[in-house]
Amino acid sequence: MNIQREVGGNLAEILEVISHTVRERIKLKGEIRVLTSQGRITGYLIGGLPIVLALFLLVINPTYVGLLFSNRLCGWPLLAIGLGLIGLGMAVIQKIVDIEI
Repeated sequence: MNIQREVGGNLAEILEVISHTVRERIKLKGEIRVLTSQGRITGYLIGGLPIVLALFLLVINPTYVGLLFSNRLCGWPLLAIGLGLIGLGMAVIQKIVDIEI
């Protein structure tokens, strides 16, 4: 608006061009969101599958998975490292899928 005031010109035409640009940008964001939905779902699946599998193994064979919880020197650090790597993997996938316009 300030540039238009200094330079001059048709304010209605400038506002029309700006509104068209904003609409196109919103449309493009929607299209990108649709195209990257597969990547987002992959990230959720990669993050959730190990946890679901661990819970499943805990129900099926509690003594097998129970070793992780009973061993303080090896089990808890392994759980922490595993959860950290799951979080890191999800963050990397979300960063890859997050496309800015």
